[in-house]
Amino acid sequence: MEPSMEYCLSQVLQKDVGKRLQVGQELIDYFSDKQKSADLEHDQTMLDKMVDGLATSWVNSSNYKVRL
Repeated sequence: MEPSMEYCLSQVLQKDVGKRLQVGQELIDYFSDKQKSADLEHDQTMLDKMVDGLATSWVNSSNYKVRL
């Protein structure tokens, strides 16, 4: 299954630290591939939610591995 913006957002917002660590590389691959992430340019609201989720859940995480 190819990841979608909705899938990526759900992965970013989950509380399980182990799952967040696993999905990090998947998110990098998704954002790096212009064909997979073509919907980023068309859905500014979803992109805003993604950035907010990363900033609040990951950057401010007490787990240093998630912050990295």
